[in-house]
Amino acid sequence: MIPLSEDFIDSLKNIPSVDRAALAAALDTPPSVSIRRNRRKSAVCPDVATTDGLTTAPVPWCEEGIYLNPRPVFTLDPMLHGGAYYVQDASSMIYQQVADRLCSVLAEEGISEHPLTLDFCAAPGGKTTSLINALPDGSTIVANEFVAARGKILRENLEKWGYPNVITTGCDSSRYAALPEMFDIIAIDAPCSGEGMMRKDEDARRQWSKSLVANCASLQREILSDLVGTLRPGGFLIYSTCTFNTSEDEENSLFISEQLGLEPVAIDSLNLSGIEKAGRAVLPGVEGLRFMPHLTQGEGLYISVFRRPIGCHTEPEPRTPGKKSRNKNRSQNPELTEAMRMELKGWFDPKISPRFELSDTMITMLPESAAEVADMLRRYGVKVTGAGLPVAEIKGRMPKAEVVPDSRLALNQAMNPTAFPTAPLSKEDALRFLRRESFPLDGNIPKGYVIVTYQGLPLGIMKNLGNRANNLFPTAWKIRL
Repeated sequence: MIPLSEDFIDSLKNIPSVDRAALAAALDTPPSVSIRRNRRKSAVCPDVATTDGLTTAPVPWCEEGIYLNPRPVFTLDPMLHGGAYYVQDASSMIYQQVADRLCSVLAEEGISEHPLTLDFCAAPGGKTTSLINALPDGSTIVANEFVAARGKILRENLEKWGYPNVITTGCDSSRYAALPEMFDIIAIDAPCSGEGMMRKDEDARRQWSKSLVANCASLQREILSDLVGTLRPGGFLIYSTCTFNTSEDEENSLFISEQLGLEPVAIDSLNLSGIEKAGRAVLPGVEGLRFMPHLTQGEGLYISVFRRPIGCHTEPEPRTPGKKSRNKNRSQNPELTEAMRMELKGWFDPKISPRFELSDTMITMLPESAAEVADMLRRYGVKVTGAGLPVAEIKGRMPKAEVVPDSRLALNQAMNPTAFPTAPLSKEDALRFLRRESFPLDGNIPKGYVIVTYQGLPLGIMKNLGNRANNLFPTAWKIRL
């Protein structure tokens, strides 16, 4: 690891009461390892720490957070691939507790029992899955990532997490500026200079400069200005960075309140637990929280919360929405027969109202409430990169075509658990499945499509032929270690 630059260490003097020597020393120590459990899957697999010899400890500010020591080989844990947990720095887990408090306020005040949430800078998905852990069932979340390659990683992680009401988009903030006031919660973990990642990211040390800090602060204000008008009156904005400097943190928090008209929410009023050693914001009038590696067991993070005053409205940028969504047209594709729709509907929890769409040969499903949000986004020119869970592929020609279930269906919590028989796998066979190998299942397993599980956790789908079973695990996901 290259040494910290003297310019960076000198810049820390702008943060009053911070022990620069202690912080610099902490940045030269190994980072902690932590995971956050998927609360909707923990009932199936309560013991996530799977490797012998691990010591564990709870993350104080996240009920689902666990520290692990030493770092296991996560790739060889089927629980990770089944979405039972997410490997995440402990500091970032504060998002779940903050969002949980905000959801409670919105429900208690009668504003929204199912908050529509936007995670604008979402890849690779750690904070999105934190938000999902906090959201009530039936709430819809939109996860945006501008960089296409990172967007693919985001979609994979969200498909494994298995929450059905998820839409992914791929836009810069200007495409969102025309949207009406629609979101109850907006989370902006803004692109930043990355000072808080200098313990484990050598590039963060190498690229740091005063000009980078200035450019990031300017970009952050641009994103905030574009998105503020999409927040409903009474809604909440969560602003965070993984950096230390006041230009990107407290000064932008002041920008949000003084220039954008949002009201700061006192961190103390959220009754957050387990964070007594984290540093508070350092500028008067700013209600923020700073996680510092020499004070807490985690990387650097700054977070602040704001609220749109009830009764405060803004006009979005003028843009004429389209009359119809292409998404809605696809949902009425005549090639998807009524018999197919009935078969597909039986695969899902009867409590949800699924909308099925056919694009080429792939069928996707999105709950109707989330599909209406996707329609709205498209009408206003937002690039939707993923609206719906891939559930099946049509093989062959109509009308005798076969509906082949997609392996990703098994990971989703909307799936009807009785739709297919299940086949428990040993760890050895689970890893064979994740390497996309074909192998025979137990002789008592019925022929046909089967959900394969590990310790009760669904991993995907195989087609049992008797003497062997074809592996339907996504090719792009197969492990190679």
